[in-house]
Amino acid sequence: MSGDRLLDPSWTFLNHGSFGSTPRPLLELQSRWREEMEAQPVLFLHRRLPGLLDEQRAVVAPFLGADAEGLAFVRNATTGVAVVLSSLELQPGDEILLTDHGYGAVARAVEHLARRSGARVVVAPVPFPIEGPDAVQEALARGLSPRTRLCILDWITSPTALVFPVHELVALCRAQGVPVLVDGAHTPGQVEVDLAGLGADFYTGNLHKWLCAPKGTAVLWGAPRWRRSLHHPIVSHGLGLGLHAELDWTGTDDPTGWLCSAEAIRLHRAAGGTALREAHQRLRSEAGALLCERLGLAAPAPESMLAAMLTLPLPGKTEADFVPVQAAIHQARVEVPVIPWGGRLWFRISAYSTYNRLEEYGRLAEVLADLQKN
Repeated sequence: MSGDRLLDPSWTFLNHGSFGSTPRPLLELQSRWREEMEAQPVLFLHRRLPGLLDEQRAVVAPFLGADAEGLAFVRNATTGVAVVLSSLELQPGDEILLTDHGYGAVARAVEHLARRSGARVVVAPVPFPIEGPDAVQEALARGLSPRTRLCILDWITSPTALVFPVHELVALCRAQGVPVLVDGAHTPGQVEVDLAGLGADFYTGNLHKWLCAPKGTAVLWGAPRWRRSLHHPIVSHGLGLGLHAELDWTGTDDPTGWLCSAEAIRLHRAAGGTALREAHQRLRSEAGALLCERLGLAAPAPESMLAAMLTLPLPGKTEADFVPVQAAIHQARVEVPVIPWGGRLWFRISAYSTYNRLEEYGRLAEVLADLQKN
């Protein structure tokens, strides 16, 4: 319900996908954990924390269809990707494969690693707008080669909000012996996640987006064959002692968001679980139809490739218009990301059905229609 959020009612907030909106009960639980931590910080962080995190893992892992042994907490999906990248041993000429729908921070991390190792970044172009999932598979197949040492796949893409056919893509890579890292930043709480059935080598996902956990709550999972070789780029006392020892403690930090993970899952289920996710998608579908009708747009992808987010073009706008367009939208007190991509300017809506309403997208349509006139 909207009443359990701290969102400023003077804003039309249509950007749940970026960071989520944490409900009051979880913020209150986090505060209680912080008070307990501060009552005896050394006891809490040095002696109690490993057991407390194991208790959280015991709930989070089955929710994601994973085993707890391979699951570690990280601050965000970008950190999860960094752990995998920092654990690779690359040689000059080795290749890392991405698509051009990947998250910008991940692309930069891969480029940074390539510069240091002499490896090569291969970017598979996927069309957008897109007719169907086959186009993604075809693009990825063209990018794979005998030199590919890792493929990073977005499950739900950040700039274009597409749900990639990740199961088929993982199978394609594995058939060629290529390890796969699935960037599932947007997946927990937005789509069903079953890592046991996915077959990926690595997966990372944020719990602070669609599960609404406190900010800085995410997970990294590694398949059994990789767990001893995964190392956090911040090396601390747990080096060589296993996945949990290395990632759970990289120095003094606030773990209280992680300790709210199980409760975030409980609240998600109490709100409907699968039914809640379906309600998000219905609202997104209605909002997308409204925006397309009022702005004269066409849906950029089939329904099968969309979940609770949608990216649409801003007609007549190019990447050079990014700053003034984003400023104008914010001046109208509407929160929606404007995305420069492929030489054009786009906007992405999110639909969180317990606090977003269809009329809010009508307000966005009014703002964007005014922009089209200018």
